[in-house]
Parts: sequence; structure tokens; C-alpha cells
Amino acid sequence: MPTRVKFALLAVLLLTWYSFAWAEKIADIRPQGYVTDLAQVIDPATKAKLETLCAEVEQKTGAQIAVVTVNSLDGSSKEDYAADLYKQLGVGSKKENRGVLLLVAPKERQYRIEVGYGLEPVINDARAGDIGREMVPDLRREDYSAAVLLATTRVAQLIAADKGVQLNGVPASKPSAPAGETSWWIPLLIIVVIFVVVRAISRSTRGSGRGPRSGGGSALPWFLLGSALGGRGGSWGGGFGGSSGGYSGGGGGFGGFGGFGGGMSGGGGAGGSW
Repeated sequence: MPTRVKFALLAVLLLTWYSFAWAEKIADIRPQGYVTDLAQVIDPATKAKLETLCAEVEQKTGAQIAVVTVNSLDGSSKEDYAADLYKQLGVGSKKENRGVLLLVAPKERQYRIEVGYGLEPVINDARAGDIGREMVPDLRREDYSAAVLLATTRVAQLIAADKGVQLNGVPASKPSAPAGETSWWIPLLIIVVIFVVVRAISRSTRGSGRGPRSGGGSALPWFLLGSALGGRGGSWGGGFGGSSGGYSGGGGGFGGFGGFGGGMSGGGGAGGSW
């Protein structure tokens, strides 16, 4: 056998051994707290902040956030791996399923935000996708600590906003625009269009002698305009936003990790690569 072929086979064997040696079997993964950094890419200071933040979220809202980094997805897609790992860890309570798993596989350049059944109305697929995309610049710089902290903070903001609580050192999620301040122009535009159409019809019918009494053509639009501006319409845009800000771990007093509760996910969330 030629020497080149021998070296090629040896390289393949070494790479295969390396991938299997570092692969995390889901059944063998045990939580090390809210943060299970198997890939060892999160610095100690950031890990402490994450633990404090996740503990506060659980105490104030009942929801659980799990952050896990792995060396390998063990041949699975990020979606399948995250769903199976979520089930293995049981993030969130078994009754309410209010949990989120943030999974990062640095060597395979993959991430996934897996959302439990109970939080899908709060962190829908679009919001999970937004959070993931925000992580990408830090992931590309290999600043995994910053990426994970940003994503966890975003998730925590949404959960806290849904429960109407404030987290220590974490900027509140940007609220939806109050009714009548941002969305008022939409019904106004509709009313203007209606007004123009009705005026045109009114003038046309007057010319033929079949029109309504004087002023009848414009009464309806102005009535609708008053109702629209005086009423309370819905707000536009999601409640997600706010700056990432820095999270200070101050204001302690939150209990340590007591284990996850057996929750389930339904495949909601989003993932990507970088």
C-alpha cells in the first residue's frame, strides 16, 4: 500500500476517533446547573451571571432556561438533538412546560433555541429566530460567552415581560406601542380613503339628481374618523426589543439550581449556523 494512502487512512481513522471521543451522547448528559458547558467555551464570570439570571427568572416567573454547549451533535441535526436533549433534561415544570433550551455546538457551528409548549405563545418561532440572528456576530468572533449571554438575556426579557416582572440588572423588554400613539395613522389612512371615495360617489349622484340630502356624503367618514381616534386600537409590533445591555449579577438572594422539572417541547423555536 502506498505511503500516501496509508497516511490518508490514518487521518480518516484519527478524525473518526476524535469525533466519537468528543461526541456527547444525550443519554449521558446531566445538568451541571442552569448552564452545562460541555464544550468549555463560556468563561467563569459569564457563567456566574447566567446562573444568577436563570435562577431569578425561575423564582419570579416559574420558567426555566437551560444553556448547553456541546462538542458534537453526535450525527444528529440540531433540531433533533435539541428536542431529544430537552426531553432528557426535562426543562420547565411537567405541568406547565414553561422552559427554553439554548443549545450551541461551536465545533459544528450550529445553534438552536428550543421552546417548551407553555412558552410558545411568548417566544414564537419568529422571536426565537430574531434572538438567534443576534447571536451570530458574536458566534463568528468565537465570543461564545457574549453570544450566550445576549441570547439568554433576550429570552429572560420576553418571559419577564409576559409575567409583568422586572429582572435585576436586565433592561425591560421594549413594550408594545401604547394604543393611539403609533397605530393611530393606520385607521386614519383608511378613513381618508373612505372619505375620498364617498365624496366622489356623492358628487356623482348629486349630478344625476339621485344623491342624498346635503352633507350626507361626508357624515359617515367623519363619524368613523372620530370613532377610530377616540377608541383604543391594538398596538403594532412585537414586544421584543431593548438593548442587550450589560447584565449585573447583583441583587442576589436567588436560590441555586434545584434541577429541571420534566417539561416537554413541541418542536417550537429556531436554529441556524454561522
